[in-house]
Order: sequence, then C-alpha cells, then structure tokens
Amino acid sequence: MLTSIKKYGILVLIAMVALTSCMNKNARKNNYPKPSTDFTLPVGKVYTIDTLLYMKDHEGTHKFTQDASVYGIVTADETTGNLYKASFIQDGDKAIELYMKSTSGLRIGDSVRVYLKGATLSEYSGTPQIQDLDPNNVTILANNKFIAPDTITGSMVGTDYICRLVTFENVEFRAADRNNTYAPTDAYGQYYLTQYYDDGTSKDSIVVVRTSNYASFASHKLPQGNGMITGILTYYSVGDVYQFTIRALSEVKMDGEPHEMSVYGTGTEDDPYNIAGGIAHQFEEAQWIKGFIVGSANLPMGGQITSDSDISWGPTFDNDYNILSIILADKPTERDINRCVVVYLPANAASGIRGINLKDHPENLHKTLKVKGDLMTFLGKSGMRNTNEYTLN
Repeated sequence: MLTSIKKYGILVLIAMVALTSCMNKNARKNNYPKPSTDFTLPVGKVYTIDTLLYMKDHEGTHKFTQDASVYGIVTADETTGNLYKASFIQDGDKAIELYMKSTSGLRIGDSVRVYLKGATLSEYSGTPQIQDLDPNNVTILANNKFIAPDTITGSMVGTDYICRLVTFENVEFRAADRNNTYAPTDAYGQYYLTQYYDDGTSKDSIVVVRTSNYASFASHKLPQGNGMITGILTYYSVGDVYQFTIRALSEVKMDGEPHEMSVYGTGTEDDPYNIAGGIAHQFEEAQWIKGFIVGSANLPMGGQITSDSDISWGPTFDNDYNILSIILADKPTERDINRCVVVYLPANAASGIRGINLKDHPENLHKTLKVKGDLMTFLGKSGMRNTNEYTLN
C-alpha cells in the first residue's frame, strides 16, 4: 500500500493511505505577498543547482551561514493551491524545491536569485529542498522566462528527473479510478497513471498523481481518456514512489480514446456490464455483459491462452475449436486479450447459443452481443461460462 508522499499536493500512482490536512483552510487563501525586487541582498558565493544537489548527496544537510546565492527559473508556483509555501526552480536539467516559511509571490517563468543565508539544504523523503527559506530572500530578476518540459517515458523515471518539469504522453488514469475527483474534500487524492506503447499494450503504472484537496481543481473529475500531462516529478522514499504534481488543469490534455475502458452497467439485462465491467466483476454468477465480437480461441476446453497464436482475430475462422468460444471487447478493433472476455458457447444451451460461432458464421465478427452467464475464468483469461440467453445485433 502506498503511504503518503509529500507535504505539498500533487499527482500519482492503487491502494494508498490518504493524508489528512493539518492546516486551517483560512491559512491557504491566496493572499500572496508582493514579489521581492530587493536587489540590495548580497550575492556572496554563487552555487549552481547542480552543485547544491551534489552537496546534498555527498555531505547531507547543510545550513547556510554565509552570504550565498543560487539562480534558477520558477517552474511551479502556488497559484492553483496544489502547492503551499513551495515552488520549484530549474536551471538546465537540474531542479530543486524551494520550501518557504510563508507563501510567496513567485510565478511560473520568473527568473530568480535565491539568497541562501539562513536557509537549509536538505530533502523531504528523497526530494531535495532548500528549506526554511524567507520568501523575501527570493529576488525576481525577470518574468516570462519559461522552461519547456522534457517529454519522458515511464522507463526514464528516476532520480535524474526529480523536481524537473516533465510531460508524459499516451497516459491515462485507471478505469476503476475515473469516477473520482482529483482529491476528496478532506484528504489528498492519489491515483496511478498508466502509460501505453504505440501498439496499445500497456506499460507498468509509472507515477502517482497526488493532488491537494486545496487545489482549485480538486473537485473536478479525473479525465476519462488518454493523452498527455505536464507537471513536476517528485519522489517519496518511504514507499519508493515517484509522484507527479499538476501545475494547472490546462496541462492535463487527456481527451483521446482510453486503452482501458471505463466500467459501465449493473449486470442486468436492461443495463449489462460493458466488457471492462465483465472483467472487473469476475466470479459473479448470472450476469449480463455486452460487447463487440472480435474473435475466437483456437483451443479446446481446458486450454490456456498464452500467446496471440491461440486466438483467431479474423477474418477467417477455420480452426475446429472456433465453434467453442467467442471473444468480446469494448471496441471492434481490440487485439489485447487482457481487455476481452472469452465466452464459452455450450452445445447443450436451450437458446442454441453455439450456433452463433464464428467458424460457421464468420459474418458475426464485429456484431454486438448481449449475453447472460457466470463471469469466471475461461481458457486462462477473464471469461463467461454457463452461457444461455443472448441477443445478437
């Protein structure tokens, strides 16, 4: 089970412990102070973000007692309420969090000098921070110096990208989570993202999107589709979890057709489960499902589907075993057996359901079938047995 990840709000990856907030909502109003333009602060020794990260990794916590500065571009701010007393700065491919004593007037795109005297270089559960920072010690040098996000894949997620602005493409939230809001009213929201290959097969879940219940978009429902998302990547060492912080809802562009279909229906004749529902409700008896006929298995009773060669997706169905089953999916072009239900066609059913098999009637391919039976594993995959009643369109 995932544990809570960060004291600031943000994104990502299923069973998780929801944090309750210890802060009064009145303290979270966006009454930001005027941005600092104090150019009289001494510069002192100049560090790069890269040097600070090296110091943290090799020397541990460091309290700055002398005049010193670091420069960077603000990549995330507090304006949406998803961060509190925190911002992120980046210089090239190196980034760090600024965790401040109070709210600041920083905005994304601000070029800043951070006066370090009195602050502490440390980390929070694996995420590097400059802590105990007075917002008045962050001087804005210029505005609108925006940094473009790096587009990365799940396999690239690692320490090199902690605190950096990144984009994930071809991702979606899990179907079981999509009816939830980004965050409940009294806790952080935490939901996995799944990334897909171009051929539609899924990669592992990559990050957890973690969102503060104070975020301006907390009450919005998670997007239903597939697409891209931009934000800040962080890390929580206790659960060895990478998290994702959304900067603004406009950077969540997930309106394409999802690979994992959402669950619909109640399993009745008038309101059958879709195929995603049939998969989610395996081991329930006497349920109705509805989907597109996309193929048939080339295996006898007792067989196990282990590869694509065990399936006929069409257009021909000349295997003798094609009379024993049909495969249903939520879209007629589906070719991932793990998103399908394998339906057994018993020879002795009163309805004569075996007569719709694809060996004898290949014209039934891509027709819709509503069918009743027991949702249970068949041929090693999500399935339906004891089928009888059906409607074919």
